[in-house]
Amino acid sequence: MFKRTKICSGLMLAFGGTLAMSTSPSLAQQQLERVEVTGSAIKRINSEGVAPVEIITRKQIERTGATSINELLRSIPSIDIFDQGELASNSPAGSGTASIRLRGLSDSEVLVLLNGRRLPVNALYDSSGAGAAFDINSLPIGAIERIEVLKDGGSAIYGADAVAGVVNFITKTDYQGIELTATYGKSSRNDGEEKRVGLSAGFGDLSKDRYNVLFGVDVFKREPILRKDRDISSSVNFTRFGGTDLRSSFAPTGNVIDPNTGNFVAVTYKPCPPGSLQTSINRCRYDFNASLLTAYNGADRLSALAVGTVQITPSVKAFTELTFSTSKDHFDAHPVPDFFIVPILDPSHQPFEITPGSGTVYIAGRFMQGGPRMTDRKSNFLNAVVGAEGSFGSYDWKAHLNRGESKVTNNDSGYYNSNLWVPATSSGALDPTVGTNDPAFVESLKVRPVREGKSILTSVSTQLNGSIAKMPAGDLLFAVGVNANKEDLNDTPDVLTQQGLVIGSIQQAAVSATRKNAAIFGELSIPVLKDLEAQAALRYDKYSGGSSATSPKVGLKWSAMPELALRGSYSGSFRAPVLKQLYGAREEGAANVTSPVHCTLLGVPLNPDGTCDFAIFQVNGSNANLTPEKGKTLNLGIVFEVAKNYSASIDWWKINKTSDISTPTIESAIEQGLFSRTGARVSVFTTLQNIAERETSGVDVDARLRFPGTAIGNLEVRNLLTYYSTQKSRDTPGGRWDDFNGTYATPRYRNVLNVSTEAGPWTVGGSWRTVGGFWDSDLPLQDKPANTRRVGVHEELDMLVQFSGVKNLELSFGIKNLFDREPPLSLQNAGSNLYTQMGFAELYSSRGRFYYLSAKYAFR
Repeated sequence: MFKRTKICSGLMLAFGGTLAMSTSPSLAQQQLERVEVTGSAIKRINSEGVAPVEIITRKQIERTGATSINELLRSIPSIDIFDQGELASNSPAGSGTASIRLRGLSDSEVLVLLNGRRLPVNALYDSSGAGAAFDINSLPIGAIERIEVLKDGGSAIYGADAVAGVVNFITKTDYQGIELTATYGKSSRNDGEEKRVGLSAGFGDLSKDRYNVLFGVDVFKREPILRKDRDISSSVNFTRFGGTDLRSSFAPTGNVIDPNTGNFVAVTYKPCPPGSLQTSINRCRYDFNASLLTAYNGADRLSALAVGTVQITPSVKAFTELTFSTSKDHFDAHPVPDFFIVPILDPSHQPFEITPGSGTVYIAGRFMQGGPRMTDRKSNFLNAVVGAEGSFGSYDWKAHLNRGESKVTNNDSGYYNSNLWVPATSSGALDPTVGTNDPAFVESLKVRPVREGKSILTSVSTQLNGSIAKMPAGDLLFAVGVNANKEDLNDTPDVLTQQGLVIGSIQQAAVSATRKNAAIFGELSIPVLKDLEAQAALRYDKYSGGSSATSPKVGLKWSAMPELALRGSYSGSFRAPVLKQLYGAREEGAANVTSPVHCTLLGVPLNPDGTCDFAIFQVNGSNANLTPEKGKTLNLGIVFEVAKNYSASIDWWKINKTSDISTPTIESAIEQGLFSRTGARVSVFTTLQNIAERETSGVDVDARLRFPGTAIGNLEVRNLLTYYSTQKSRDTPGGRWDDFNGTYATPRYRNVLNVSTEAGPWTVGGSWRTVGGFWDSDLPLQDKPANTRRVGVHEELDMLVQFSGVKNLELSFGIKNLFDREPPLSLQNAGSNLYTQMGFAELYSSRGRFYYLSAKYAFR
């Protein structure tokens, strides 16, 4: 039989820690030390807890060879990947950003913490609420000591946005010495070059000097990879793969348009360049993947961290923490496409003359002389904390004031003022098919829009925890806390952009909003029996405007025997509507209702023949009456250690999300009574509503084998698997459940197999990452066509060799994607401008084989 302490080690390993079996005094001391682990406010031994928490240590981070937080997360199968922000360069709000998704839910349903404290969301996000999440590219990877991932609802402790889980980035503290790191990498195709330099320094010993100061700086630069330089994305004419030709009909030489119907008429305006003519319809095409656009965005980032701690008394210390990052990104898009009036050059154009005798025709063209549309994006992140913590008797306390600010500025060029552009293009004053227009005239039409966004989160928090009483099975532990938050959002596009008068861009609304909330929570750790622990937590959040949420959590952990533990938990979580969903713009447009059923519901008399065709006004956009979305999470798990060097955990989870914010159809809005009548005017409200429902479920498996003292060193094998059994939703109350499990970009499973061995100063490791295949359709499984193709399984092998045989020096050489696997073809991606149109899902990149060399030197 194993000793009781062995199950603690097994639990820690199942949580993703790197604690190895040992009886050294230092390890025993670590096991007895009580610390706060993500998912509970009660200080406890690391291995305790009722919910699955995965811990990624500094050592594990370094062994991935990742140069950014976003790249690091690819090695964690429980993290959902949808990397459009790193791949696409034509999203006004999202390009250059990265966020975290868990459990098949959106990035705004994962709470991201830095040292246990909330962070502001990205300053620019869509009016629907998409992208309202913290940009993890703002964090310096060199300053991260470990990452804790709570794979359970966390609202009972942390409040809003923790429906899918919590990811807590924890930085270095109390560090002495200087550490320098440098990394250089490049793809096997001689592009995508990466350079990273980091410095960490700390001085002062809290126990001796009563102070410690730590600071770190991280500089990262990456050259972009262009779509034209990868076979799969080199052209949007996907007929070579059995798809369709998606080259643009807005060609620089023009395609003639019928002025009466607006349709293409199979007549080119000027001779089409070789290879650009689609002969079947006699149309000139423009291949937007053949130049300019990126397959992997460049990056230019600087980040810094400073932490100062003072031991005021033996039991009280004060601290201040400052995190700063700035990034600069440049994105190119193709010159502006539009419709133009031009002179008739060829008799074949004559039948399509705009008006008899005018001598002009309409064409769909692209104004190449004006140059590409460009965005220079600058993003700044600043997070400042002051606080104190201490203890008295058997109680611990802490309090802090935190202010985080995300500021983003987009400076655009290559765009045109609609008030000047339309007269120039409709009068024939501008010829889009030549490069000899008067440059001064062209420049006079241009405009340089600027969009500025700022997101600020200010919070105050206090917390007390300790022991209430002695019970027969142990201490009854508690934690209580209160906190208050204030959110500010300002998103100010250029005035012309707000009016929809920037040619080549989209209309964007300005938002300026503030919201406050206050909360109180309590948590208990109850030793029911010697081998049975219970957790109970409850939090109440109150928001300005009247909405509120109560979030409970209960859990049990039963150590059935020294080799086996069972755990389970139930939690209620919520996501408050983001500010743009509440206070963003509203739009109104005309529409018609033709269904007799819906006309009757509106109180509109039917025609004598039973038909109806009634004009209404459709109101879209934000809704100040939205309430929090609700989530319920159930986790059941088993943790076991069947032999001295084998441990594993299996956890089943299920999340049901209700009151999900979605946009109803006109018919659904009428059925729900979301309309009003003022005289003869009927308005139907398809504004955002709490009407949808989501459900996801699956299994996580974490298994480890250790073979110490083999001929090749201390060998360790670890396999992590996340498997989805359900990913379904319905967008109206009582509507049909749509199953998306295994459809486009929602694979059923992700698996990572890690093998490493340590022998003296050498460490050799490999990581085999597998992403499951899926049906090449974004329709629900019930609606996908019978002949839908399958996107295959994708696998990549990363290798690493480390050497630490020189004092204070560690060298690493690695190869990512050793076998140079290309992403599997997706015609769904290729065929829809909802996606990147690079021919593969945003689960992967087309970088290919990548070599890197890293060196770390420590001055102690």
